Amino acid sequence: MEIAGFPQVLHTRNYGHPDVLFVPLIQEARAAVSFCERLIADGETQEEAASMSGIQLATSFLKNPSFSLSARGMQEEHYYFLDLASGTIRMKSRLYAEVSRRTSMFKVEIVGRIPEGIYAVRTIGESPATFQFDHESAQHPLFFSTILAEECLHLKVQHERFLRPDMPGRKPEPPEVCLTVETSSRKVPVILRKKGEREEWELFDAELGARFGVLPAEATDHLQHLLESLSEMLEAVAGGKHSGPAASDYLATAVKDRAKS
Repeated sequence: MEIAGFPQVLHTRNYGHPDVLFVPLIQEARAAVSFCERLIADGETQEEAASMSGIQLATSFLKNPSFSLSARGMQEEHYYFLDLASGTIRMKSRLYAEVSRRTSMFKVEIVGRIPEGIYAVRTIGESPATFQFDHESAQHPLFFSTILAEECLHLKVQHERFLRPDMPGRKPEPPEVCLTVETSSRKVPVILRKKGEREEWELFDAELGARFGVLPAEATDHLQHLLESLSEMLEAVAGGKHSGPAASDYLATAVKDRAKS
């Protein structure tokens, strides 16, 4: 467990699994976030407030003999990072699931705002997927090793079906575009998802699952041109007409031509 502003990390051998640690950690972290906010309101700098609230949080866990101070850089199966000043948590973990005699292991990253109790899950690997859960769900017994892990497996199966459009009975998936948008303060991973049969694209925060709104009509036109150009490029590559650097030149030319039209 790493706390922003606290010089060392907390290590535990027996209580690191999210089924054991996540809910108690969030409960303690909420109190620490409130303490941090009170210190800032009383005139403390954000850095000092985060440091003092981090010490308070670390002390509460060190009262348990299963926790000890450790050096940074150790590779752990379950990793927690808390930023009390911003009220956020980021966790990386390994989950295992077995559904219909199929067993899979998943690396997941969970991020969210501690006060609101809404957390986004992103699977890491060849079949990435993003979804969310709330604090109430996390309190169910064995939530992470059963409900969440099985959801990861179901999403992996759905992703594989998406990559195999010839599978019988597969329902067509709505078009989706994933990209990272750089703002003045940070980089935001976003998802553009087409809304049903309508010519509208919804914009989502890929980390928190929050919906930003609908893409403006003029931006939708540009996106449609880009997707058509990509489709033409992929068809050309599949037909052996373009490959390697030539394919990139083909795409750039296609985009420019459509921008002029």
